[in-house]
Amino acid sequence: MRFFGALIGVLISSSARANLEWLDEFNVVWDSQSANSGESMPCGGGDIGLNVWVEDGDLLFYIERSGNIDENDQLLKTGRVRIQMEPNPFSADGKDLSFRQELDLKTGSVLITGRSDENNADIRVWVEVCRPVVHVELDTEKKSEITASFESWRNQKQLIPKGDGRDYNRWAMYGYCTYNGDVFSYPDQVDFAEGGVLFFHQNCGDDLIEKEIALQRLDGVIDQMYLPTKNRIFGGVMLGNNLASSDVTGGSYVFTPYKAWNLKSVKPVRQHHIRLVLHTEQTEHRDKWMAGLRKSTAEVSGVWERNVQWWRDFWNRSHIIINKGRGADDKGWQVGRNYQLMRYMLASNAFGEFPIHFNGGLFIYDHFYVDGKRGMNPAFYNADYRKWGAWTGMNQRLVHWPMLKSGDFEMMLPQFEYYRKNLRNAQLRNEVSFGIKGCSFAEQINSAGLPNGYHYGWEPPFGTRNPEHEVGMQYHHTHYFHTQLEFAFMMHEWYRFTGADISPYIPFMKDAVIFHFEYHRMLQRRRTGRDWDENGRLVMKGMQATETYKTGTNPILEAAALRKNLEALFALPDKWVSKKEKELFRDWAARVPELNFRMRNGHRTLSPLLEEKPSSRLCNRELAQLYPVFPYGIYALGLPGLDTAVYTWKYGLDPAGDTYLGKEFGINGYPQREAWWGWGQQVPMLARMGLSHESKEYIVKKMSDAMGDPRSGNFKARFPAFWGPGYGCMPSMEWGGVGMVGLQEMCLQTIAKDGREIRMLPAWPADWDVDFKLHAPGRTIVECVFSDGALQWQQVTPLLRQADVVIGQ
Repeated sequence: MRFFGALIGVLISSSARANLEWLDEFNVVWDSQSANSGESMPCGGGDIGLNVWVEDGDLLFYIERSGNIDENDQLLKTGRVRIQMEPNPFSADGKDLSFRQELDLKTGSVLITGRSDENNADIRVWVEVCRPVVHVELDTEKKSEITASFESWRNQKQLIPKGDGRDYNRWAMYGYCTYNGDVFSYPDQVDFAEGGVLFFHQNCGDDLIEKEIALQRLDGVIDQMYLPTKNRIFGGVMLGNNLASSDVTGGSYVFTPYKAWNLKSVKPVRQHHIRLVLHTEQTEHRDKWMAGLRKSTAEVSGVWERNVQWWRDFWNRSHIIINKGRGADDKGWQVGRNYQLMRYMLASNAFGEFPIHFNGGLFIYDHFYVDGKRGMNPAFYNADYRKWGAWTGMNQRLVHWPMLKSGDFEMMLPQFEYYRKNLRNAQLRNEVSFGIKGCSFAEQINSAGLPNGYHYGWEPPFGTRNPEHEVGMQYHHTHYFHTQLEFAFMMHEWYRFTGADISPYIPFMKDAVIFHFEYHRMLQRRRTGRDWDENGRLVMKGMQATETYKTGTNPILEAAALRKNLEALFALPDKWVSKKEKELFRDWAARVPELNFRMRNGHRTLSPLLEEKPSSRLCNRELAQLYPVFPYGIYALGLPGLDTAVYTWKYGLDPAGDTYLGKEFGINGYPQREAWWGWGQQVPMLARMGLSHESKEYIVKKMSDAMGDPRSGNFKARFPAFWGPGYGCMPSMEWGGVGMVGLQEMCLQTIAKDGREIRMLPAWPADWDVDFKLHAPGRTIVECVFSDGALQWQQVTPLLRQADVVIGQ
């Protein structure tokens, strides 16, 4: 009877879930204005992100769009918008009679109300999902006049001086770090035109990527390459009903001077509507870009209704609700709420031209409010500043893994497309530099998929201008190409979950593997004159295991990745991988090195490398030895040898200052086990080992309200999912992404028994309630309600998959 009663309750609550009533308690609500952009709220959709806040009586927001990449390979903000109202519903000192700012998750919009002695206002800020258009809708009690200002800080050509050491001045244009030549940022063009304020950035001929191509001696094949920054124009127009061009003023925000192009009301009215229409195109001709922009400015009916429907479909696709109704003082509730907020931010780049950036996504804000360094040079520490500019593969992957179980499959395509578009570039790099087949995407790469100039090395002693520098070998992360294997494996998993057409990505999935065999055989022949070792296996020498262990032989993550990718390749249909190719891949699978082991505390544990290099050093904190657990699933619940993985967690990690092969290296006082911030992957690894107590401990650290990592002095962001800085900027999207993966793995695992097993609640804490809807391989949807320490209800669609369900451990 208890279960029957619970089932009736679940059926009722299922209806509420379908109507999205469950989302209301997770909306973020503020009852006071913000002090600065560091207290902004995200708002996004399609491929646009906004940071929205009210400060000193003004409504402000930054705009950022995927693909707004300049000649320095830097992702730029579009600009900042400031809206002032008269009479003003917001007091200049922030002491309003009533103020409310709310992120309305059901509609993907930010709602702001202001009540003052002078006026009352209701405002909605939202972004169209299917078109690049931003809307601001204002309703005021009294007839009001508004000033809508487009503010730009990129108004002149500016020298970006070379810095010391790691050259922090140029981190936003990361490939230029340590470059000895002059580096400039270039101005936007802004003017009154097209019935509003027209703004755009047109990339000039001073192109970083072309310099990097020449540096790597690839200029002879540049005509065959995809050049994403060449002739790129991006920008748009700000328009408004009842608005006319006024004047150009100036000011300073966070030590950065700006100009403001102001549109003002023609007459006082109660309703105002401001639109910002954006357009990006690669063309030499500005007129062609303008024609494309004008097509987008036409108003279309029904866009709000279509937006609401898109968000309804998005939220009905999946969810994880923890400790419903317990409120923000409950850590489990916080973790569940912040899971929804992170998923919302990822959806801002559902249709991006480029992947969502691990470091800030489309929501970075003035870096002063991250680092707090006064006196920053506004030439490079403005709202565009982003540490680790361009792309860092190991970080990017963590943003995309959670999209599988959330069912957000289309949101993974911008990252997949990055590899598809740049595949020929990576193939040409191999052909010219090494004379081998396959593709090589290094760890630190530019928007064209090539090693960036800083990591390749601009000048002697490491740059290619030094005759001793071998062509094709980057200085930093010399033999580090693991990321392409992990993304290839992610594509296999995408196909396993969806069954959809993966054919556009098959060439990359093959070439990512082919390169490793071609490249390491080439190096082995140089050393020994033979392709393989004495046992006929591949030798990967002089390698690192993540950034933590340098250097040795046969890193465990490469061995695991090659094994899993090869298994997946010869399981694909013959129409994509021929029988002849499968025969080769099966031969290679037998030649993949065995995983490495070492004894710790009398137990056999996984080892990151063959420990044969006395010069190896421990630097950084990644858990390289547990990659066979996550992401590769060689060890997990329901699979043999799990005790080896558990012993690795208990005894096989290295503490700060550990003596590793005869040389001590401290890592800022934080051992591997405790470096949970940023990309720390403890939770998905622990969950796959079934360690529910530790999983709970680390998911609370990871996903409760944004308290920053311990090194930042427990800085607390106002928006609860703006975690960071971690290893860069705020918000740290990799931080939230890996937290999402960990939470999903605590709820649902799909690894054992050839990937058919559906293991429900494998690492779930008994004192937390959960209601989840997640996706599994084979177009399967799994729903579950667990409360009061017991499973109350579960459902698997299609029903025939119910036979594959295993409850708990």
